[in-house]
Amino acid sequence: MAPKLSAARSPGEWQRMEVIFRAPRFDAAGNKTETARFESVRVNGQLVQENISVIGPTRSNPMDGEVARGPIVVQGDHGPVAIRRFVVKPL
Repeated sequence: MAPKLSAARSPGEWQRMEVIFRAPRFDAAGNKTETARFESVRVNGQLVQENISVIGPTRSNPMDGEVARGPIVVQGDHGPVAIRRFVVKPL
């Protein structure tokens, strides 16, 4: 789904992203009961995505299918990317 707006700063400037992501949920038998979703994505303080369901992992997923917990992977194959700080807070 297209973002609500473009909140990116000029190339070469630091961007700030805040992502609230809910991983897929599974029952005790391992059956998926709820799809993953991005509850909100903010870029430079502006809401650009909200309540977006995710139908499955990306093609470069290091895991075998969907999982409730796993590593965080940053996809950076569209040009140079520098990450100054990365903070994860389980909710």
